[in-house]
Amino acid sequence: MRKLLLVFFGLCLAGSFFGPTASGSAEIVMKISLPSPMVEWTQFNEPYAVLKSEIEKRSNGRIEVQLYPAGVLGDMTSGVEQVKKGIIQGVQVGDGWIANHFPEIQVISIPYIFQDRDVAWKVLDGPFGKELMDAYVKKTGLRLLHLTENGGFRCFSNNVREIRSVTDMKGLKIRVMPNPAHQETVKAMGALPVTVDWGELYTALQTKVADGQENAVPTFLVPKLYEVQKFMTLDGHFYSINSVIIQDKWYKSLAPELQRAIDQAAFVSTTVNRGVCTALEQKGI
Repeated sequence: MRKLLLVFFGLCLAGSFFGPTASGSAEIVMKISLPSPMVEWTQFNEPYAVLKSEIEKRSNGRIEVQLYPAGVLGDMTSGVEQVKKGIIQGVQVGDGWIANHFPEIQVISIPYIFQDRDVAWKVLDGPFGKELMDAYVKKTGLRLLHLTENGGFRCFSNNVREIRSVTDMKGLKIRVMPNPAHQETVKAMGALPVTVDWGELYTALQTKVADGQENAVPTFLVPKLYEVQKFMTLDGHFYSINSVIIQDKWYKSLAPELQRAIDQAAFVSTTVNRGVCTALEQKGI
């Protein structure tokens, strides 16, 4: 009951910022929770704003999208439960969270599997990506709206020494996402995987709870992790994704033209996300 009250309070609070559209004539309200604090950053904020505007435009105002940022409705796990109960219609999640109940997503996290972004996009936007998303629906009853970038290719940083070969990884305490593929890869390289909440990462690096971490360049720069890290290795060992999860039953209850509006909007949002992440990475490097 306490959790439901907190969710209700969050809906009311966020509604004051992301309330109804001016027309107020929408047939359907699509509430999307954005649990990550990173949604306030450019590479996440702009694409979700585009997703909202594109859905509303392509549905001719029949769908109103309300965004609830910065974890106001709780974390990813809570968000998915709210989606299942129909309290909200969508929640942003990362591949680390998805891997906990859909291990198949970890195939994307095989180290160095993608040569570059062009290859990654062709794979994810092609038959393989569709098969992966279809398998997710079949197994969970939930739908991945798209496969956007979680900043891009991930790189190592640390405050101990330069990493020029795998032997330099030995003994380093590296913070990783709660993704088994990530954890096992870091372990295989001779380092010690450490799980630290994102909000505590800066302090963990500062106090040497972790010697280093691995993230995409934009994700490294925005929270100023360079203030507590001396070395960075641009190896691009993982390609990481984000998505919005929606209930398949809810999606299929929509008229075909509204389903198409959501699908088309997701495609546009993905394109914007990838462009912004690429630009931020180039600027950061």
